[in-house]
Amino acid sequence: MKNLADFLVEFIQQPTLSAKINSLTLQPEFDEIQCFFFSKKTLVKSLGVSSFLYHNKEENIPAFDDHLLEVTQNKVSSNTKKEMAFSIVVEGKPIGYIRVPYKMLTRDLKVVLNALKKFIESELIEKKLEIQLRDRNKELSYKLLEIESLIDVTNIINEPDSELEALFENLLITILSTLNASKGMILLKDPKTDFFNVSSSFNLSKEELPSKIIRITKGILKVVNETKKALIIDTPEEYPLLKFSKKNILISPLINQNELVGIILLADKESRSGLERFIQQELRLFDNLSKKVSLAYDNIRLIDSLQSSNKLVDNIMTSITTGIVKINVLGEVEYVNHSAKKIFGFEEDSILNNHYFVVFQKNPHLVELIERAENDTNKILQEENVKIDNELDESHEVNLTLSTVYDENNIPSGLVFSFEDLSGINKIKSTFKKYVSENIVDELLKNETSLELGGSQNEVCILFCDIRGFTSMSEKMKPNEVVYLLNHYFDAMIEVVFNHNGTLDKIIGDELMVLYGVPLKNENDAQVAVNSAIAMFEALKKFNIEMESQNFPALEIGIGINYGKVVCGNIGSERQMNYTVIGDHVNLAARLCSHAKPGEIVISSSVIEKLSSKENFIEQKPIFVKGKKNEIPNWILKAET
Repeated sequence: MKNLADFLVEFIQQPTLSAKINSLTLQPEFDEIQCFFFSKKTLVKSLGVSSFLYHNKEENIPAFDDHLLEVTQNKVSSNTKKEMAFSIVVEGKPIGYIRVPYKMLTRDLKVVLNALKKFIESELIEKKLEIQLRDRNKELSYKLLEIESLIDVTNIINEPDSELEALFENLLITILSTLNASKGMILLKDPKTDFFNVSSSFNLSKEELPSKIIRITKGILKVVNETKKALIIDTPEEYPLLKFSKKNILISPLINQNELVGIILLADKESRSGLERFIQQELRLFDNLSKKVSLAYDNIRLIDSLQSSNKLVDNIMTSITTGIVKINVLGEVEYVNHSAKKIFGFEEDSILNNHYFVVFQKNPHLVELIERAENDTNKILQEENVKIDNELDESHEVNLTLSTVYDENNIPSGLVFSFEDLSGINKIKSTFKKYVSENIVDELLKNETSLELGGSQNEVCILFCDIRGFTSMSEKMKPNEVVYLLNHYFDAMIEVVFNHNGTLDKIIGDELMVLYGVPLKNENDAQVAVNSAIAMFEALKKFNIEMESQNFPALEIGIGINYGKVVCGNIGSERQMNYTVIGDHVNLAARLCSHAKPGEIVISSSVIEKLSSKENFIEQKPIFVKGKKNEIPNWILKAET
């Protein structure tokens, strides 16, 4: 070995702990020198000199240097030897020690070991600071990610004129990308039914989406409703709604006034090595993002509610046949609804902010009534059969009501007068209903814009009902007998349609086309249509009994029903239009009707899916119909005739 003093100089000059350890362990004389630590923590492992380090369960080594140990050589022998322990202390706590046989300890070696001890301590402190700095940087990076994500979510929420469906789709994608989730969906509660429906989803197949109505009373929704907080679900296989997850799931509630109004689900975090599990740190970020979405949803619902209320008021004021005029305390016209403008023949710009003397100069009696109302604010003036002359030199007879309007301090702020036009609306309505379904008449009369050409897309159930063999039957009858039979038949069938809130679209020869879902929506239009079809057969039985007593032949019918999106509206020209529906689903309903044999109701898969009870419907072999390349699944109910 080198001179110990020379070795000491060389040892101290070594720049790293590993180099110092190597220089020490390479000397055969020092092979009994060992370094013990009380644990296997990351901090100790970070030193990177594992071959020199040992682990000891003894934790009773005092925190001072030069401690003499009495060490038993083995469990059998009672012989002991003396060793010197140099305590390794970090932040005032002993975490290990360097041990060397006392017999080989010299003053110079003690200097070397003390230097090694100090260097290990400084390395540990430095490593600890590095770990703390790394953790802090990681935490700051995560904080930055959280802030950026919150900004992204806020920007999406604040997008003007954003549709609710598109809004949640963008929010879901943003949250998914932030947390590297591979799948996800948002469920929102229907305020009318309290059922939870999928508002938006990502990377989920039809089979992975919920196939049944989701209730709050059981499953994962019950858990979330009870906890009202974001959770990590490590056993998604226990919940039917979560079985699409291969790892684990983040789930967070959307809360409004302590009520669960929705949930956000994220599944299976993606990484370079594959799918991973979500951790608590990600749960915190997810919870913060979800709270932002929840708050936004509350605001959206409030705004929608206010807008709906305002829109409802506007729609009511626009659609009602009663004319409304608001006059302020200065006598200026502030508001005129559609009916009032129509009756007076005014353009809005020509009357607003003008004094009523000028606006109603053709109607001095009306001016007189307004003056009376201004002078007596405690009374409501009513006058019937008031003649109104408008700007188009037309006359209307109206019932008039004038009343004072008060502000929030109960101070008169003007007056409102309303008038009902008595120009034969009831007569028109009753006559119109003889030609068009009552539902359509009501819809058209309550909103004049409904009389304009155009349409919109709606989900509708279409029913076709056709008399079987009527052509050959009618050839054997007199024309007046054919008309008599058909009129009585249609009377019986249409009564059933109207009793089930159906809309009679048209009569085509001996065929009826009936709509369920427009303009009036039922709770389950498909079920209502089927119930209506069954009722038609029951009505047909009674009809046939009556007709056979008059020596008419019994009629047989077949019915086809389909459900789907169609275009609904007024089709035709300005001179002649027809409220109807068009689309592929209409054609399919007609084809199913053609396929139906006498006494059969044939329905499509879109109908069977929506029925509350599928009892008595028998699935048939798929059929080919005109206009379709693929076979059409169908179900048949044989009605009692």
